[in-house]
Amino acid sequence: MNENENKQELDELNGASPEETGEISDTPAEGPDNNTEKKSKAKNESDEPKSSSSKGMSRKMKRGLVSAVISVMVLIAVILVNVVASIMTEKLPGLTADITGMKSFEISGKTRDIAQNLERKISVTFLSDRDTYVNIDPYCKQTAILAEAMAKCSDGMLDVNYVDIVRNPSFTDEYDGENLNTTDIIVASGDNRRILKVSDMFTFENYTGNYSYITSSKSEQEIDNAVLAVTTEELIHTAVIVDNASEDRSYFESTLKANGYSVTEINIASQDIPENTQFLVIYTPSKDISTASLNKITSFLGNGGKFGKSLLFIASPTQTGVLKNYGGLLYEYGMSLGEGFAFEADSNRINSSSDNYFDGVLCSYANELYTNNIADINRPVIAGYSKPVNIEDGNIAVPLLKYSEYSGVCPFDADESWSYLDAMVGNIPVLAQGTIGSDGNYSSVIVSGSDKIFTRAYYGSDYSNKPYLSTMLAAVNGRTPELVSIPEKVITAYDINIDRQTAVNLGFLVYAVIPVIILGAGFTMFLIRRNR
Repeated sequence: MNENENKQELDELNGASPEETGEISDTPAEGPDNNTEKKSKAKNESDEPKSSSSKGMSRKMKRGLVSAVISVMVLIAVILVNVVASIMTEKLPGLTADITGMKSFEISGKTRDIAQNLERKISVTFLSDRDTYVNIDPYCKQTAILAEAMAKCSDGMLDVNYVDIVRNPSFTDEYDGENLNTTDIIVASGDNRRILKVSDMFTFENYTGNYSYITSSKSEQEIDNAVLAVTTEELIHTAVIVDNASEDRSYFESTLKANGYSVTEINIASQDIPENTQFLVIYTPSKDISTASLNKITSFLGNGGKFGKSLLFIASPTQTGVLKNYGGLLYEYGMSLGEGFAFEADSNRINSSSDNYFDGVLCSYANELYTNNIADINRPVIAGYSKPVNIEDGNIAVPLLKYSEYSGVCPFDADESWSYLDAMVGNIPVLAQGTIGSDGNYSSVIVSGSDKIFTRAYYGSDYSNKPYLSTMLAAVNGRTPELVSIPEKVITAYDINIDRQTAVNLGFLVYAVIPVIILGAGFTMFLIRRNR
């Protein structure tokens, strides 16, 4: 074997082709097999560009399809999230978010419990249309939102309504004498109702002159207590003796009715006390009663030896002269009414709006009786002009409210020689209670030196008159008072709340605008990639 043949054989063993070795093959250039191979190769070469283009188009379509699918999925997800959120907000009001700093627009757990446990239908009626009411003041808006949140929790047992009494004046016909205003709220259940005034719901502070502004809201607490009051099943049958009454009693009686008392006015000189009466009220008498009338009252309190009755004697602070028979009744229960005005010489115990020592006096609690429903024990009861209430028998009677150690009594006929320093004896009681009975059955008589603590100006103030006096009357009448105490709410400059139109606009933005933008962006990306 020569050298060339050895080289060729070695190349063939290593897989080298003749072209790679630089050798020229002696194989014929053309033949049947070679033609077929060339045609197949040419066909493959001509098909290669077309195959590459098809693959590119396929990749673009896949990318576009993926973009479209993602866009549609995002759109569906946004819609589903909003639908689910809406359903859960309706069904589970507790999930409603309040983004204010102090949760000013969120109801408390106590309010939610009251709403969820209602057994009687309740209507909460605002006496303006909604847009008008919520635009009066941010605190009015807050009140409306809280009432509506309460309705959502009630499972249909509480309804919130808006009635514009300016456009529908006939609505007030059944509330004759109530002096309704467009800012009032009526809470009602059947024949029981309670009317909430702005003075009941908000705390005001004077600015200059006659101008005042709201500093905090107690509307949630007041609506809760109104709901509890109107749903009370058992009424306390009350008779008010109006013989020679010298002061207006309309607000006092409306307050009793609002708290579950049925009220009947009687003239004790000519009428008997109704048999079903549990609670008797003697309202600001200017003259004494007869012995026969006195016997009716003592017989009522004794109740045939069963006792179990109660009486509230509300004195007129300007009444002069001796009330012998009334005085004998009070003395039997360990108390008496003094002559003259009680005064307070401690300036720290005088309300800032008062200009004398007889009016706007901040009372001290003489004991812990009836203070359990007061949210702030340091917030006192405020009294106006008042007679002193003397404790004659400490075994029967106890003081409830008193003035400070720098208090005393000013006689009606005081002249220029009178000195308050000489009359200062300290701790003058202006409200007291006497109790008589045996074997666990007692009748109670409460004496107030003034009607002022029950008037709208004081009872409806932000002092503790309402919780204290309501608890007191409920307790002496054998009812466990159901009063809710919720801290007052303050709206700050940083609080955020959303009105109805804003909510609609945001809903349109979330449900329509954002999904369309997302879908449009996805479709645009699809077209751009398709046309590359």
